[in-house]
Amino acid sequence: MPRRRPAKNWSAATLKSRGWTNALIRELLPPPEYEVTESGRRRIWNKKLVKAAEEHPHFQARRIEPRKTPAQGAGNACKLLSQAWEDGGVEETASDAAILAKLIHRGLLALLPGVAKGRSLASSRAQGWIKEFLALEERGDSKSLPIVLKNFLKAGGWMGEREGAPLVRRVQGRYPQVLLASAGRALEDLAAAQPEADLSPMLRAPGFPADLLVKEGLTAVWSVWYVPQAIRTSLSLLIALNPKDEYPEARAMRRHFTLHLGGTNTGKTYAGFQRLKQARSGVYLAPLRLLALEAQETLLDAGVDCSLTTGEEEDARTWDTHTAATAEKLDMRRYYDVAVIDECQMISDGQRGYAWTRAILGVLSPEVHLCAAPEAEDLLIRLIESCGDTYEVERHKRTTPLICMTRTVDYHRVQPGDALITFSKVGVLSVAEDLRQSGKEPAIIYGALPYSTRRRQMEGFLKGEMEYIVSTDAIGMGLNLPIRRIIFLETEKFDGVERRELKPEEIRQIAGRAGRFGMYNKGYVGAVQGLPIIRAGLEAVVPPLDYAVAGFSDLVLQAEFDLLEVLTEWNRMPTVEPYRKLDITRYITIISKMREMGFTLTREQELKAANIPFDESEEALRDLFFSFLRRWQQGEDVDQPGLPEGDPTLPELEQYYRKLDLYYSFAKTFGCPVDEDRLYDSREQVADAINEILLHRLRNNIRFCQVCGKALPLYHRGRLCDECYQRERKNRARRPG
Repeated sequence: MPRRRPAKNWSAATLKSRGWTNALIRELLPPPEYEVTESGRRRIWNKKLVKAAEEHPHFQARRIEPRKTPAQGAGNACKLLSQAWEDGGVEETASDAAILAKLIHRGLLALLPGVAKGRSLASSRAQGWIKEFLALEERGDSKSLPIVLKNFLKAGGWMGEREGAPLVRRVQGRYPQVLLASAGRALEDLAAAQPEADLSPMLRAPGFPADLLVKEGLTAVWSVWYVPQAIRTSLSLLIALNPKDEYPEARAMRRHFTLHLGGTNTGKTYAGFQRLKQARSGVYLAPLRLLALEAQETLLDAGVDCSLTTGEEEDARTWDTHTAATAEKLDMRRYYDVAVIDECQMISDGQRGYAWTRAILGVLSPEVHLCAAPEAEDLLIRLIESCGDTYEVERHKRTTPLICMTRTVDYHRVQPGDALITFSKVGVLSVAEDLRQSGKEPAIIYGALPYSTRRRQMEGFLKGEMEYIVSTDAIGMGLNLPIRRIIFLETEKFDGVERRELKPEEIRQIAGRAGRFGMYNKGYVGAVQGLPIIRAGLEAVVPPLDYAVAGFSDLVLQAEFDLLEVLTEWNRMPTVEPYRKLDITRYITIISKMREMGFTLTREQELKAANIPFDESEEALRDLFFSFLRRWQQGEDVDQPGLPEGDPTLPELEQYYRKLDLYYSFAKTFGCPVDEDRLYDSREQVADAINEILLHRLRNNIRFCQVCGKALPLYHRGRLCDECYQRERKNRARRPG
C-alpha cells in the first residue's frame, strides 16, 4: 500500500490547534494561499514558514494553550470516572445492585473512548446530558436508562476537557450513587417482568456483556445473551422460560404494531394488505392455504415478486421480495419491512394457536399489522406490551348492514346467492344432492375437500355457473364470495369432543360472509330452524380472549437432555400468564412410536418427523408415514404414492390427496427429491376427479339408510343408520323366539 505523502501546507484549523490566534497570524505570517475543496475554498500556509514563525518571541509569549482533542478528553474522562468509582467505596459483593452498578461502570469505560472521540459538543448540550445522568439517582426508569447513558458517553469528551468545572465535580462526587440507584431500579423492573427469573446467576456469569448492558439495557442482556447461553445446559430454565424470550432477535428490535380490529367483511385485512404492497419486503400469514394463494396472486398481479409457502406446497421465486404463507410456515430468521398476520383471534385455538403466538412474538419486522376480531384486542395488546413494543389501534366497521331475518327460511325456497350452512361433510353432500334433484346447482365447500377442488367450486359460484353454496363452517375463514344470505340449516356442531350449540363468535364469523361490499347493499342471516339461537349469537357480547396458546421452544434442541424427557417435563410444568401450553401429546406419541419401531434418529430428526402434519389417527396415513421414514433411514428413494386402481370413490380420492400432502411434507422435511411436475399433475387429476363426482355423480357416492332414507356417513359399513339399526335390534329382542 503506498505511503501517504506528508502535507506541505497547513490550514487555519491546524494553526489554531497549535496555539495561533488570528492576531498572531496577521502579524507573523504572509497572506494565505487558497485551496479549493468540495466544501469550498480554504486558507493554507506553507508548513515550513509556519514552523519558522513559531520560533518568534511574540508567538511564544502570546500563543494560547490548545484545547485537548476529543480523544484526549475521552481518556481523561475514563480516568475521572475510574477514580470516582474507587473513591465511592462500593462494596461489590454486598448485593446484586452493587454488582450490576459495577458492570454498568465497566461498560461505560469500555464504550467511552469510541463514543466521545468525535467532534466536540456544544457546552449547553453536554451539560444537559450530564444533568440527565445525575438525575438518575432520584428518578428514571430502566427503559430510558440506555438513552441517558448513551448521551452521557457522548458528553464524556466535554467532561475530560473541563476537569475543574462545577458540573464535572458533581459527577465525581455522585457517580457511584447514580449507578447504584439505576441498577436497583433495573433489577426491580426485570424481576417484575420476569418473576420466574433468578437474576443473580446472570450477574455473576462469566463473559457478561457490559457493553450490551449499557447499549440496550438489562432486559436485552437477559433475553439476547443469558437465556440462549443458559438454555444449553439448564433444563429448569427452559421450563421456566417466558415465551417472549424465545426470540432474542425480535426482542432486540424496535417493533411497531397496528391492530386492525373488526368483524367479518369489515376490510381489516384489506387495510393491512395495502401497506404490504407498498413495502420493499414483506410477509403475509394466513390461516388457510387458499388465502395464502390468493394473497400471492394479488401481489403478483400488482407487480410484486411473491413466493408461496404452505405445508402442502411451495412456489419459491428466485427474486422474491415478499412471501405469502400459512401461519405455521413463517421463516423466523428472515427480516421483513412489513408483516401482516391475519385472523389473529386464532391465537387461542387449542391446535394451531401456537403459530400465531410465535409469529406475533418473533416476527422480524419493524412494522407489523395484526388483523383480528374485536375480542382479541386486550390479549394482543398485552403480548405487545410484554415485548416492549409500541402499537396503535384501527377499528373497522361493516359498510353493508347485516340483518337477521325475522322468520325461518323454507329450505325448499332458497334463493340465488344463498349459502346453506351445515356442520358435517355428509350433511353438505346430501343437502347439495337434494338441491340438485330440485334443479338448483350448488357449489360445495367442506374442510376435507382438496384445495384445488374447493377452488374450482368457488370459481363456479363466482362465474354464476352455480347459484348456491352448501358449506360447513370452512366458509367462515377469509373466503370472500358474493353471498347475499347465510342460512343456517342447524345450530349445533360436533367439535371433535362433543356435539354442542354454536358459540356467538362462530355464528358471527360465518354470518359475516353475507352481504359482500360492492355487490350487495345488505347482508341477511337466517335459519331453517333455531333462529332465536342465531339472533342471540349475533347480539351477544363476545367475551375477550384470555389466553394465547404457546408451543414448546425450538431451544429444546439446545438442552443437553433426552428430547422426550424435555418435552414431557415441559408439558407437565405450568406456564406464565397469559399463555396456555399446546397439548403436545401428539409429539410424544409419534416420537415414542418411532423409538418403539426401532428408528434411531437425532433429536433434530425426531422433532422434524413429529412436526410433519398428517392425521396420525388415520391408519393408512400412519402406515405411509412410517414407510417413508423406514425408506429414508435405509437410504432408499421415497416415492410418490400411486393413484388408487379402478374407479375410486370420493373417500378414496380424498384420502389419496392427503397421502400426496404427506408425501410432499415428508420429502421437504428430510430433503428427498420431488418431481414437482408429476406431483402437481397428480393433485390436479385427483381434484378433477373429485370435482366430477361433486358435479355429476354425487348421488352415486352417497349411501342412504334403507329404512328411513337418511344419508349415511361415507365410511359407514352397514345398510342402516345407527338409529334404525338400534330400533331393529330392540324389535328383534321383543319378538317371541
